[in-house]
Amino acid sequence: MADSAVPLSYVDVRTPAKAAEDIPAVLIHGWASGSAYWEPLAEELLDAGREVWILDLPGYHPGEVLPPGFEWTLESAAASVAATLNRMGGTPVHLVGHSLGGSIALTLAANFPQLGATVTLVGMVPAPPNEGFRSMLQSQWDQGFLDAGTRARCMDAWYGPLTAAESGYLGKGFDVPFSVLGPSGKAAMTGVESSVPGRVRAPLLVIAGTGDRVRSIEQMAAFVSAGPRRQLKAVRDAGHSVHWEQPQECVTALHEFWRTSWPPPA
Repeated sequence: MADSAVPLSYVDVRTPAKAAEDIPAVLIHGWASGSAYWEPLAEELLDAGREVWILDLPGYHPGEVLPPGFEWTLESAAASVAATLNRMGGTPVHLVGHSLGGSIALTLAANFPQLGATVTLVGMVPAPPNEGFRSMLQSQWDQGFLDAGTRARCMDAWYGPLTAAESGYLGKGFDVPFSVLGPSGKAAMTGVESSVPGRVRAPLLVIAGTGDRVRSIEQMAAFVSAGPRRQLKAVRDAGHSVHWEQPQECVTALHEFWRTSWPPPA
């Protein structure tokens, strides 16, 4: 446990059989998600010699009890991840965040710039999600729980058709208590504070599926074109969970981005 009611994240450290790269990739999951959906990407990264750290955001690790006084916001979640990274050495890492995890990666890179070698946003830019998705989730906050129909609609929007086994495997993030799902979901819908993107100095890559049903590829492209040192990798035949659907293409894009962006020019 860190100071001032900032919890440390649970980290699943994966070490490759033969390390070829010295900077780990830190994978930060999205809302109502967890480590399971990182598995295909993590395996590809490990096969390429990259160490992988898979984080559970505050309250998302099974059995975790958050400290009294902890309020779930993007800033507090980013502070939790930063405290964890500092405990693990405090050297720059490659931040990779999906959806809500992308908002946290951006906030972390803005508030703790010494920790982010690069930032990759997966299926996310700081732009509003479509209104239908927002309205659906707002109805759940109002009623105080997530119903089965909303879970099913979220899974369909995020992954498309799944087998029963895949649905059970990937849907475990919905087992997190609503006391965590509620405020973390509101943080995801609210998005990053307006000054955050402009304060990020690390090189930034957006990986987006062209069929993303949460945010459009046009929103992704507009964000990338609005700032320096930003790149976009659009992946065909993929939607919101592009890292699950097309892990090999994502890893190819990541390695090229990391190779050309770090270390920064003298």
